[in-house]
Amino acid sequence: MKTNFRIWSLACVLCLLPSLLLAQEVLTGFYREGPTQTARNRQVQVQTLPFYDDFSSSLATPDSSKWLDRNAYVNSGFPLNPITHNTATLDALDAQGRVYEYAISNPFIAEHLTSTQIRLDSVFDPEPKALTPADSLYLSFFFQPQGSGLPPETNDSLVLEFGIPNDFDTTWYHIWSTPGQTLSQFLQENDSNYFKQVMIPITDLKYFTDQFFFRFYNYASIANNSQPSSRGNEDHWNIDVVYLNYNRTIDDTSYPKICFTGPTPSFLNRYRVMPYKHYRANPTSSITEEFEYEVSNLDNQPHTLKHQYTVEQVNGSQAYSYASNSPVVMGSQTYSQLSWAFVGQLFSLDYNRDSTSYLIRQYISDSTCNPPLVDSMVYHQGFYNYFAYDDGIPEMGYGVEPASSAFAVKFELSEMDTLRGVQILFNHTLNDANNKYFDIVVWKDNNGKPGEEVFRLPNKRPVWQESIFGFSYYPFSRLVKLNGTFYVGLVQRDNGLINIGLDMSNDNSQYNFFNSNGSWQQSSIHGSIMIRPVVGAGYFVELEEANIVDDVIVYPNPASTTLHIEGVSHGRNIVMYDMTGRQVLQTVFTSELSVQGLSNGMYLLTVTTDDGNIIRRKITVTP
Repeated sequence: MKTNFRIWSLACVLCLLPSLLLAQEVLTGFYREGPTQTARNRQVQVQTLPFYDDFSSSLATPDSSKWLDRNAYVNSGFPLNPITHNTATLDALDAQGRVYEYAISNPFIAEHLTSTQIRLDSVFDPEPKALTPADSLYLSFFFQPQGSGLPPETNDSLVLEFGIPNDFDTTWYHIWSTPGQTLSQFLQENDSNYFKQVMIPITDLKYFTDQFFFRFYNYASIANNSQPSSRGNEDHWNIDVVYLNYNRTIDDTSYPKICFTGPTPSFLNRYRVMPYKHYRANPTSSITEEFEYEVSNLDNQPHTLKHQYTVEQVNGSQAYSYASNSPVVMGSQTYSQLSWAFVGQLFSLDYNRDSTSYLIRQYISDSTCNPPLVDSMVYHQGFYNYFAYDDGIPEMGYGVEPASSAFAVKFELSEMDTLRGVQILFNHTLNDANNKYFDIVVWKDNNGKPGEEVFRLPNKRPVWQESIFGFSYYPFSRLVKLNGTFYVGLVQRDNGLINIGLDMSNDNSQYNFFNSNGSWQQSSIHGSIMIRPVVGAGYFVELEEANIVDDVIVYPNPASTTLHIEGVSHGRNIVMYDMTGRQVLQTVFTSELSVQGLSNGMYLLTVTTDDGNIIRRKITVTP
């Protein structure tokens, strides 16, 4: 089973950390970026019961209509066997995605996840009614320590508080907490369940007000070790299915809900993203015959599910759907159950395109219920100008030691091509101690391992992007012609870790190699190193749109004077890039954007919304 393999692999990695350090491969915490937004600069919204959030409809940041803080990271990568598709992850990073400057080895308060204002004095549906302790109010939630990240130490903790505003501030009351532990310890104490549900009764009269808040926060601590460049993000907690309502009991632990869980599946056989020309050269081998998806059943009754997906080419003509039956999912199965589905068709072979992408919408349902139970998830399958094994989420960090050590990732070309640069995601560490020199190197294949060096870009340092999932692009000083198998990686000039992003949700360790003593060895660390070779005649900055918003309309396209942007009510900024990756325009968000000052040609338009979603569109400017 994939699920068992994932947790077994992670446990092995953590147990082997001392020996891995001797072997000069090092696993560390990850880095992420998040938008800065706090309760101070947001208008407080008032919720009425019920309050419910399983984070499945959020993209990277919590739903602003339910949560005031923007620091928690909504994702499917950190949780293992989650209850629903996404969880909110609390970690050791500030709002800008950097390790806190005041982070120390003793526990400190790190992240907050604070609800909007909730009325606990009354309800209005189906009719107005005042609430009292006799109405049996409960707040429930699921939690998991560590997941795919690093475990919180025993002195760390996850805390729940209730809050009531006073004349000057909010008074917070401690309600519940749990100490840090490894996922293995958690499983032993929780009957092998990957998440634990907590039921909190609300009985104190002081909380029955029209200004009630609750919040989660975590105590974190940075490992006090001799390698500052490995002191990255740590102490992960995953929170899911937060539910507050009246007329509940201590046994009200099931919900009429079926869910997709875990990461979205790729239809590609080896990569998550690959260049369109290399797919066209070998489409049958590029596409997987079948893919796995994971589901859970929060209801106390079994359900026979129907699985369906639709495939729609973005700005193209191909579209199809596929339906099949899933196995019966037993009642109260809050852990992931694997199911399989076939890929119905090959993607189109459009030879007049240099790139394309597809929206894959998946659905599970049980129409025999009243009302029917349905869940969905969306995946953006990209064919751009780079190869990627990773899904864009760095749950961990990867590095090698000492100076002169190297690592390399193996890639395969379907036909001859030119390598023109690489994208790399670098993790922040405490005080950015991993800001060290390295060379980017390309090797030919030698019997399944890196062989002859064919190119070296020397004396580079990490570059960090101020955006979520921020890859940095390193253009080569010349085009490198390649065919067949090649390797791309780094040779370290200094002691200390460079700390590259490591995607733990996709295990491609069979393609990862390291060299610390003069000979190449296959990596023993589970995951995908986040380095992406860029190929082709021209460089176009287009990353995998992990948080795509597909109901936004940008018109006209082509445009000569003004672009109109519909479907975004509140935005932060607009940035446009030309096909070389050069920024040509940056402005605050506007629904009518003048393009009269731009030269004719194709551009990448990116719009960042208030909630941190990033909308990307190709735009053509004409006379």
